[in-house]
Amino acid sequence: MASHYELLGVDPDATVEEVQRAYRLLALRHHPDVAPDADMAMMAAINGAWEVLSDPDRRRSYDASMLRPHAGTGSGPGPTADADPAAGAERGWQPLHWDTEDADPEDLSDEPYAPVARTPADMLVMTPVLLVIAAVGMFFFSVMSGSEALRTFSILLLPLAGVGFVMAPLIVMLRSRGRETATDSGK
Repeated sequence: MASHYELLGVDPDATVEEVQRAYRLLALRHHPDVAPDADMAMMAAINGAWEVLSDPDRRRSYDASMLRPHAGTGSGPGPTADADPAAGAERGWQPLHWDTEDADPEDLSDEPYAPVARTPADMLVMTPVLLVIAAVGMFFFSVMSGSEALRTFSILLLPLAGVGFVMAPLIVMLRSRGRETATDSGK
């Protein structure tokens, strides 16, 4: 696999201006708006190289990952990406502290993700919202009509809606968990 520098055709010590000039020339040659028969994967790779090499921090990280000193450090040319992989261990590479349990690819399912089918009862989570809207509407109607009973009823709907905001999602989650358990045990 070619490095970003090789892809853009510039030296690792190239300035940002040289990288930009190389990127623009390649973009003119490979962009689908300019060249209808252009390879989209090539243009994506060129864009990716430009995104990394145009940003000083990302370029520094990329150079470090390629075991190459960053341009302008004065330390001369370093080893390339083809260097011995064990050299990383010598430089103190360690896995992340939270990355202790990697997933075994053999254990992963090959089936694509399919979302669980929703039922009309799953719309229960909308009930509290509708109760709040109804309470506010009834309150304004009661103020305009002077109905004390309607005003009291609308005020009593608000705590009911508050309870609904807590209970409705819990009920839907429990129902979906039960459905998922039933479908898993049926396989």
